[in-house]
Amino acid sequence: MLIVYLILLVISVFFYIMYVPDFSFYLMLFLLIMPVVLFILNIYISRRIKVRFLLPAHKTVGRSVVPVQIEVVNPTVFPVPNLEIFIEHHSAFENDKKKNFAKINLPLLSKETQTLRMNIASLHLGEIDLIIKKCRVYDILRLFKFKVRGKGYENCLKETTLFVYPQYSHMENSVADYSGIGIDSDEFSPDKKGDDPSQVFGIHEYIEGDKPNRIHWKLTAKQDQVMVKDYSLSMSYAVHIFVNLNTEKAKDYDAVIEGALSVSMMLTDRGIAHTVLWADKKTNTVTSINVKDESEHYECAELLIKSKTYSDSEEAVFPFTMDSEQLCCGHLIIFSKKLDEKTIEAVTGSGYAARYLFAFSRSDKDENAESEIITQDNVDILYIRKDHIGDAFSDIVF
Repeated sequence: MLIVYLILLVISVFFYIMYVPDFSFYLMLFLLIMPVVLFILNIYISRRIKVRFLLPAHKTVGRSVVPVQIEVVNPTVFPVPNLEIFIEHHSAFENDKKKNFAKINLPLLSKETQTLRMNIASLHLGEIDLIIKKCRVYDILRLFKFKVRGKGYENCLKETTLFVYPQYSHMENSVADYSGIGIDSDEFSPDKKGDDPSQVFGIHEYIEGDKPNRIHWKLTAKQDQVMVKDYSLSMSYAVHIFVNLNTEKAKDYDAVIEGALSVSMMLTDRGIAHTVLWADKKTNTVTSINVKDESEHYECAELLIKSKTYSDSEEAVFPFTMDSEQLCCGHLIIFSKKLDEKTIEAVTGSGYAARYLFAFSRSDKDENAESEIITQDNVDILYIRKDHIGDAFSDIVF
């Protein structure tokens, strides 16, 4: 458009020189003043326009389409011929430095509010951050462009996050009883009775089959009927699930996250308390979340999805197992990319658990060779792939 404007300006000057009439003069004057007017209007409009996301976060399952909405407001009496919006988005992978941009161009009428809808779907799991990186206003001749700025725009919601969760794999596996392995706990189930005499769960009238040593003699004497104590169920969190976020490949991350959360949900549905762990590279600590019901599972899943991946080839992958001086759990389940034999031996020789299960993300090259479960004493090794988690664990007793 700049070339067109210059051609018109040259023609108007030529007409003014060649012809005396007022029209040629006013035409030339109009073309000379127009850039100044457009410049002033663009500055004014760029400081008044507001562009924002309507929601700070969205949750979805893999491959589902999510409508992310952007609101654009032009409170001025001047129309905007072209508003250009740049949106930056990047995945959960901390080591993914690549910046991906999407560009939106639209006109805006005076005093108009538009709601734009972006349909977003992700083939991979994890956290996707979307940022309104910059907005630019162009005049009708595209002579000038100005970044949208001002207090109204600065206070807008310019970031939103898409949390992509897995489709849980259905599992009907058996779960071993670890109540006798000697793991102490100060936490008891609020809704299930057990055999821990250190705390009373409830009291009921005697029914045939109740053990005599559970009779509450003082209460029986007061109420003149036999009352029996119910003992509490100790929440020993005997199953630990470790999620290794040290990965560079999306396929490894997908299989690891889907596998860990599917097993956690299966244990939750059975009412089996367990612990989910993962390494936080930024704080150099291991995050540990106890899960005993559905609400705690979803809280844990959200924290796990929010955690960033990292890449460290020389890392001691499971330092927390080396710090254990006594048995910490009955079954340690590790979801990870494939580990070397030295790391596996270090973990299984730590004495952290009574049993170990390594679930490694399987590459397409190893699909046939590594489809069976490898069992060695108290160690199981299997290979998993996204969307086929249930099949891989079909013969496993947790």
